[in-house]
Amino acid sequence: MNERVESQRQVEKREGILAAATEMFLEEGYAGVSVDAIIARIGGSKRTLYAYFGDKDGLFAAIIARLCEEIVNPLTHMDLKRKPLQDALREIAGTFLEVILAPRTIAMHRLVVAEAPRAPEAARSFFEAAPGAAYRCLAEYFTWADGAGLVRPGDARTRAVIFLDALTGDLQLRCLLGLLESPTRAQKQRLIDEAIEVFTEGLSIARE
Repeated sequence: MNERVESQRQVEKREGILAAATEMFLEEGYAGVSVDAIIARIGGSKRTLYAYFGDKDGLFAAIIARLCEEIVNPLTHMDLKRKPLQDALREIAGTFLEVILAPRTIAMHRLVVAEAPRAPEAARSFFEAAPGAAYRCLAEYFTWADGAGLVRPGDARTRAVIFLDALTGDLQLRCLLGLLESPTRAQKQRLIDEAIEVFTEGLSIARE
């Protein structure tokens, strides 16, 4: 019983460190956060932090893994199969933009890009969680739609990348640069509508 209580306390302590450090890294960047500053905010000792994470780099890796889980969750719970093309594109486009343009994702994107030369695994994890999961989901749909005769034959992965990248360029870059705090619903909807119209016209069987 005591071992279980102690184990639960350890889990809670680790999560407390991780939660506090996550917010600090997102706000201040990797270089702007020291282990001393983390301990000053949450209490405890360096020894405890090192026991859980090894060092600052280990803590950073754990933070990125945690954030990636948050980001990827809505992108892996979509079931697009058997939906009409426009409905499937609209669903994934809306979810993708909500995830990729969320202030927390933008902050993580900046953090990962800044540290990518030093921490390439973090960059790889972020890519797989954010655009990567959406690419896979949409590519699976295009593969199914191709087999069902809903779209012209073509490379499913390439189509997924082209469609989703068409949604992010302008708004995402402006958010990353701090030129736009958060796109309005109308801005996102207009972009989705135009992208779907152009894309479905290109894939339409009727063009054959």
